[in-house]
Amino acid sequence: MDCPQCHRPLSTIEIETSDGQIHSLSECLNCGGHLLEPYLANFLTLETARNIDSVLPKSHALSTSTPNCSKCGQPMPSIKDDSVPQTVTVFTCPNHHGDFFPKDQLFLFKEAQQSKIYFHKLWGIPLRSAFAVLLPVLVIFSLVTLLPSILQQVTSSQETRIKASEIMTPPLITPLSSTQVLISFSTQRPAKTSLRFTEGLSKTLVVSASAQTNHLISLEELSPGTLYKYVLIIDINGRPVTTSEYTFSTP
Repeated sequence: MDCPQCHRPLSTIEIETSDGQIHSLSECLNCGGHLLEPYLANFLTLETARNIDSVLPKSHALSTSTPNCSKCGQPMPSIKDDSVPQTVTVFTCPNHHGDFFPKDQLFLFKEAQQSKIYFHKLWGIPLRSAFAVLLPVLVIFSLVTLLPSILQQVTSSQETRIKASEIMTPPLITPLSSTQVLISFSTQRPAKTSLRFTEGLSKTLVVSASAQTNHLISLEELSPGTLYKYVLIIDINGRPVTTSEYTFSTP
């Protein structure tokens, strides 16, 4: 298999992801670029990315043409949305065969991603985009159910759910690994909040013990490849409101 950028043969190396799994990726010893499985970059540690990008390329000439996927030959456009900072270049196959990082771009991407996550955790500010500094993930997502089930809920319960949707933003899921995700959301007014699992786990967790508008919780020790369902409880001035059911899946 040849490099998408300089068309020289690629070498295969094995790396360990943040959740302890072993994966393979392809690197070009000529230009220093790396071809990764779709979304794999999300699960690398900063140190692993640093080691991967330490390869010394034989050629320092940068190609100005758009890379072509090594598997299907299709042009790989660069990602231009919030998932990648403007100062970082990442090319992705339109047929989801992988993501290509030119020399040093993988480390820069992970550096920006980690800084965003640390800021997120430190200040408790929800990410305004579910994929902010995160390569788009198809298997990790939040399915937002805005309308309560008429067959399962009585009229008063329906009204409660409508009120909940009016006072909060839909939760944003930020996956950190196959066993850990961040869930964040905002409320229009300061509120105490908690999260109750309805499937996957049987527990209720406090999100915000004191009344505030930005809410963040880190869910750890989850099971890989598992569907989780949960509701949020929004308590404003001692009047709790339960949201409709939300879901996310771990890879």
